[in-house]
Amino acid sequence: MLHVVPPQTAPDFVCESRLANADGWVDVNQVTLQHVRYPDTFSLGDACSSPNAKTAAAARKQIVVVAENLFAARSGRALPTKYDGYGSCPLTVEKGRIVLAEFGFGGKLLPTFPLNPTVPRLSAWILKKNILPWVYWNLMLKGHEWLARSETD
Repeated sequence: MLHVVPPQTAPDFVCESRLANADGWVDVNQVTLQHVRYPDTFSLGDACSSPNAKTAAAARKQIVVVAENLFAARSGRALPTKYDGYGSCPLTVEKGRIVLAEFGFGGKLLPTFPLNPTVPRLSAWILKKNILPWVYWNLMLKGHEWLARSETD
């Protein structure tokens, strides 16, 4: 199987701004997602310099970190929430079987469910095919999420 993906880059308006690092990403602390030079600025998702997979699963964890840390920063408090690099890539290995690859910084496995995440499963196929699209359209995009808690101090 050949899977071709263009190089990931931030949009030009980010790359060319003062917010960008030398590689063109919004320059943030990877744990707090706060900008390293502009403390009133936070970033998440595809334009963020955090060294994680650029996936919707990552963004749903990052939004909680950004929201809680932004509120804390605006109140002059220490930033309470930490991003662990979570990302998820459902890998189809055959029809009806998916490995739900969930990982954090350094490739550390961060499974959501108490199952061996290296084993292809029908349940992961059902999750990817039937449940995650509904969660995406009906919960995530409307700001409702129940499994997006991040580590706090």
